[in-house]
Amino acid sequence: MRTMIKICGVTNEKDVNFISMLDVDFIGFNLVSGSKRAVSENALKKLVSMVPSYINSVAVMVNPELKDVKRIIKKTGISFYQLHGDESVDFVRDVKELGAKVIKAFRFSDGDSVEKVLPYAECADYLLVDSFSPETQGGTGIRYSADIARGVKGMGLPMFLAGGLNPDNAAEAVEDIEPFAVDTASGVENSPRSKDIEKIRAFIRAVRVPLGTVPNGVVESRKK
Repeated sequence: MRTMIKICGVTNEKDVNFISMLDVDFIGFNLVSGSKRAVSENALKKLVSMVPSYINSVAVMVNPELKDVKRIIKKTGISFYQLHGDESVDFVRDVKELGAKVIKAFRFSDGDSVEKVLPYAECADYLLVDSFSPETQGGTGIRYSADIARGVKGMGLPMFLAGGLNPDNAAEAVEDIEPFAVDTASGVENSPRSKDIEKIRAFIRAVRVPLGTVPNGVVESRKK
């Protein structure tokens, strides 16, 4: 099965333009106030308008109110919402009733149990496994737990794997966990507001052909 790729924490037009020419499936935009990778709603509208239709834009939010999601849908047309906080099962259902797709994210620290995911396995469209940091909600660079990832994957929903993924370990993660998608932010950037295009290319190569050499055209097969 083809592993999907999500490049998250994109903040500027230059990065959107280049990433849109590459073989990726999701571009994530951070709307969390105070985050190093946050974009304003006005900037989001502009950035999303630049993303081609074959790539899904994802709004990353932490504990939003339903009115916030409604406003973003109306303003940008984004249909994927990554809920990265302590959102309730009822809230996930409410967002889905708006016609949106929900990626429910969970941050796991050492000793955490996958059981906290169980109530959401019946209502979310996707689950996302991330690592925990007390300083930030995501983009920590801290490596995911393989045992936790396998446990969440066993719940049956398509699973995004995040947490410390980069060009050097993406192939191993794909081979070991076999997630629906891999998600990276800090692993492919020069700084929190600037992506490293060569790192993104290398990440794609690692995911798409983890055990071999990439033929010409694989990484940039979606050029306009």
